[in-house]
Amino acid sequence: MFDFAVLGGGATGYGLALRLAADAAVQVALVEAGPAPAAILRRRRPRPAWRWATVAQPGLNGRAVALTAGKGLGGTAAWDAEAAPLPRPGNLTVFTDALAVRVLLQGRRATGVELHRAGLVQQLRAARAVVLCAGALQSPLLLMRSGIGPHAHLVAAGVATRHDLPGVGLQLQVPVRLPLPLRRGAFAAWGLRRSADDLELVLEQPASRGRLGLQGKDPAQPPRLDPDLLSDRDDVQALAQHLRATLAGLGAEGLRAARPWAGPLPDLALERLLREHAEPGIGVAGGCCQGDGPLAVVDAQLAVRGIAGLHVADASVLTQLPADSRAVAALGEPLAQALLRVA
Repeated sequence: MFDFAVLGGGATGYGLALRLAADAAVQVALVEAGPAPAAILRRRRPRPAWRWATVAQPGLNGRAVALTAGKGLGGTAAWDAEAAPLPRPGNLTVFTDALAVRVLLQGRRATGVELHRAGLVQQLRAARAVVLCAGALQSPLLLMRSGIGPHAHLVAAGVATRHDLPGVGLQLQVPVRLPLPLRRGAFAAWGLRRSADDLELVLEQPASRGRLGLQGKDPAQPPRLDPDLLSDRDDVQALAQHLRATLAGLGAEGLRAARPWAGPLPDLALERLLREHAEPGIGVAGGCCQGDGPLAVVDAQLAVRGIAGLHVADASVLTQLPADSRAVAALGEPLAQALLRVA
């Protein structure tokens, strides 16, 4: 029996687990689907990641793209060249290569987590709280597989509804990037060298919002992922304006973009190219948004509405993409303090 179960061992989840485990009176379980960094380095394998295809995106001229998310204990900071072993206090038990499948519920209270590890199904009990730190792509899915989410969607996926929470999986926000290739030799003419002759434009706070959901109750089945990129007209206009300013700036420096961006581009042609070449950027927010409206999933204390002992502390609670990872990691400290204050 544990006091707390933290699901997701990235930077936020690992930091939260360490903070909780600093109290010698509690026992903490940390569940991470990926491996520890040292295991990857010993085997010389690439860093693991979640990679899921989206449905066809109308805003990208019908193209399907892929979204990725980090996977592995400790988050990005743990993958330094030296890869020093991560500290593990005696009252912190870490489960790596363990996929959290669902939150265990007793009535309207979270009591633990079910996980799959080494081909076995295991249940961990948490007497005080379960905290989801699995990220904007995984935390909403965890809730839905637990029967917490939009009732109609859960029924369609074959999951029994335990708590109807309409906002789970909604308000997904994904940045948009646009690779802008430059003419070969453009930088060499100025006596400069580049590893790649291109630039990248990024729409960091798009107005477009999407959703994700289950395609079935099997946890191995990928989700139905629809970020609805460039569906909002303001996003297209903002990216087009940024592109024209960049092309003008290149021309002022004696540089030129490569095809298909070279030459004069009427507005319609420019928009067509934007939709053909835009891609999802790095990072996802939303899916378990914080607030007090009808689609809010967590409250100001990051507690899941209507379920006692269940919290979410990752980018899924944010209504806008964070400026950097520190803004997400900062969610853990006040939550840890609040959880430890509650007897």
